[in-house]
Amino acid sequence: MESTFLLWLLLAGPLWATIGLFLVPRATVNQDDTERNLQVAGVIGGFALGPVGVGLFYLQPALIRRITLVLGMLIAVFITSQVLVRIPDPNLPSGLWLILAGPLWAIIATFAIPRHYRAVGADDTNVLTAAALGGFAIGPLIFGLMWKNTPKIDRNWMIALGTLGAWEIYTIFALQNATNLCVQAPYHLTYLTQQTANGVVIGSIYALMAVGLTLIYSVQGIVSFAHGQLYMVGGYFSFYFLLYASQILSDMTGTEVVVHPIWGIPIAGVIVFIMGAVFERLFLKPMHDGLIERAAEYAILITFGFGFVVEYTTLAIAGPFPQRTEGRFTEIRRYTLERIQITEDFAFGPINIIGDRAIAMVIGIVLIFALLWFLQRTWTGRALRATSQDKQAAAVTGINPTNMNTLAFAIGSMLAAMSGAALVPIFAWVPWLGAEMAGRSYVIVVLGGLGSVPGALFGGVIVGVVEALGAGCHPDPSRGAAYKEAFALVIFALVLLLKPTGLFGREQL
Repeated sequence: MESTFLLWLLLAGPLWATIGLFLVPRATVNQDDTERNLQVAGVIGGFALGPVGVGLFYLQPALIRRITLVLGMLIAVFITSQVLVRIPDPNLPSGLWLILAGPLWAIIATFAIPRHYRAVGADDTNVLTAAALGGFAIGPLIFGLMWKNTPKIDRNWMIALGTLGAWEIYTIFALQNATNLCVQAPYHLTYLTQQTANGVVIGSIYALMAVGLTLIYSVQGIVSFAHGQLYMVGGYFSFYFLLYASQILSDMTGTEVVVHPIWGIPIAGVIVFIMGAVFERLFLKPMHDGLIERAAEYAILITFGFGFVVEYTTLAIAGPFPQRTEGRFTEIRRYTLERIQITEDFAFGPINIIGDRAIAMVIGIVLIFALLWFLQRTWTGRALRATSQDKQAAAVTGINPTNMNTLAFAIGSMLAAMSGAALVPIFAWVPWLGAEMAGRSYVIVVLGGLGSVPGALFGGVIVGVVEALGAGCHPDPSRGAAYKEAFALVIFALVLLLKPTGLFGREQL
């Protein structure tokens, strides 16, 4: 089978992709075909069909259309996948990939290409990210695509290069771990879908917490280091409300009554809303009034101290023992997508989602969209947005920035508490849980972009999916569960390195 792989390298693959990169643009460029399109066509045609693809695009540039390029990419992925997974020695394709592309070329590209863009005065927006992804995915070919014409990098570039790089990582992982459930046919599609569904469910709750942090940052310009502790204490408020409400109703009726956990969510939200408003008025308002000399450092210290007090007060009152509510959101243990038989040898499913987690996901999404409606459709929401954009201009129009600062911190704290209250029926609750969730919320807001509520939603889902796939696909499942938070931190580091503004980053709501 190694001879088959070598034959593919001669008849198609990277060598012919390089030839096509430089040969096809020499064809006549008509009104509808830019040189960049010809370069892309040369790379795809050479990689998929070798001299046949290069010849077709060189002789007939009219064939270069989106549908033919997509078809060429699919052919390339299919052929290389079929060849690579049948090689007895998995180290051979992995070693070739490290030479022809991979981390080394990503480092070279990120160092050289942005400098070249600046040297020739070209627009270098997103160039660093595209260079890193391109070097990682296609190695030196990225220089041919970006060096001469210095094209403007748009979202299509990022999607194409990122998808290709992700496919290469998945292929190499599959070669090195042939028995892993994430790659072992015919079970891998069902398993991957199951893990992705689990990640989307839990990521929606992560997003609700991160949205509150985004709101506080957008309006006040500070990062609350007490956010994780407010998430934690919201779960405890819900737990104790449900516990004592059930006891009181049971004593009154003479029968055992269990209050539905849904009632703990608004109760926790209201209590923490008041806590956040009082804290902001007492400790953050002097900063906004100009009474504090070093406001940024003061905000970090005072919110960190507030979180410290909340956590250890809770520990003193509730103790270190795990707590969980007795009631459930739903009596349905799991929602199931039944098994679908696609062919005689291949079936998809079943996909199971735990009932309580599904309800918690719906609660998180509903609250996020309620916040978006509030910000877009109500006068108070528009006032918050105006304050986030320009406090002085908002004050001229009759908006009180002081009240908006308090409202933003209170709503952000409330959302953190409600996300905790939505999860306390699902997970065991301990006082030091807030620190772990605070780290996740910071990762999410950086990934989605500080100041973007939709970004926090997508960022939460991405972090949830990355954690679920990372833990589920790790060769050692026990270690994978222990490293779950580390996978999110890898995403955090990559975003800071490649796109510091995040996916939807902006300076105001």
